[in-house]
Amino acid sequence: MFKASEVDLIQHLLVDVPLTDSTLHLLQQQHTNLEAVLLRSRILRQVQQVGYVSICQEHMHAKAENAAFLFAPFILANLNQKVIYATPQSPENVAILNRYYHAEAKLSAFKVDDVLSGLNVYIELNNEQLSPAEYFYFSLINSLCNPKVSKIICITHLHIDLEKLNQLAEYLDVEIHVLADKAEPIDFDLNKINMLKLLFKDKDQQYIDLCQKFSFINAQILQRLGLYEFDRAQVLVEDMFYSEHIFEKMSVYGEYIQTHLQHQVIKHSPA
Repeated sequence: MFKASEVDLIQHLLVDVPLTDSTLHLLQQQHTNLEAVLLRSRILRQVQQVGYVSICQEHMHAKAENAAFLFAPFILANLNQKVIYATPQSPENVAILNRYYHAEAKLSAFKVDDVLSGLNVYIELNNEQLSPAEYFYFSLINSLCNPKVSKIICITHLHIDLEKLNQLAEYLDVEIHVLADKAEPIDFDLNKINMLKLLFKDKDQQYIDLCQKFSFINAQILQRLGLYEFDRAQVLVEDMFYSEHIFEKMSVYGEYIQTHLQHQVIKHSPA
C-alpha cells in the first residue's frame, strides 16, 4: 500500500489488527495522497519545528477516570503548550463542553492554526462511527500528517506494537507516547458533575478527592512530555483546579468558538 517501508509500518501498529480499507478511505478524503503527505510532513517538521502537541484519546465510555483527560489540553495551554485534543464525541464530553459552547456544532472553513495561535488549544470531537482500533489509526495518522505536530500522546487500552511505533516515530521525526487506559476507576457520576466545584476554590470532600485523582491522571501527561517531574506536575495541576486557571481557559476558548459558530450561522442565513 505504501512504497516506503518505514511508512508501511503504519498499517500494523496494533497487534493483529491492521489498518482497514474503510479507515484508509476516510483518511484519503482528507489527504489525497496519504504517503506523500506523511513524507512531506516529515521534512517540514524537521525544518519548521513548531512543536504542537496532539492528544488522541479513545472513547471515554462514561468513565470519570477517562474524562479527566478532557482537561489536559487546557492545563497544557496554561503552560504555553499548543495542543490539539482529539477524541470521539460522546454524551459525556459534549455535556461538559456544552457549558461553554455548542460542542456538537461543526465549524466550516476553520483554521486550527488561528485558534492555536491565540488560545494554545483546539478541541476536535469526532462523530464518525469508528471502532476503537479504527479511531486509533485515524487519529494518529491525522496527527502525523500535520507537520507542526512534534509530540503525540495516544491514550488507549489497545495492544500496540511498540517496536513498530517507535520505528515509525523515529522515521517521521516525531515523539509518540502511549498512555495505557488503565487508570484506577473513579466512582463518580459524570452526569452530575458540578463544574463550579470542580474548577473553583470552594470544594466539598467529594470534589477535593476528585481533583486529586484528576491531577494524578493528568500529571502523567506533563511528565511524558518532559515538562515536569511527576510529583511537581501533580501539585501544579491540582493548583490549577483551585485557582480557576482551567475554568478561565475553557471559558475563553468557548467564547471564541461560540462567536465563530454564530458568525457562521449569520453568514449562511438567507437575507
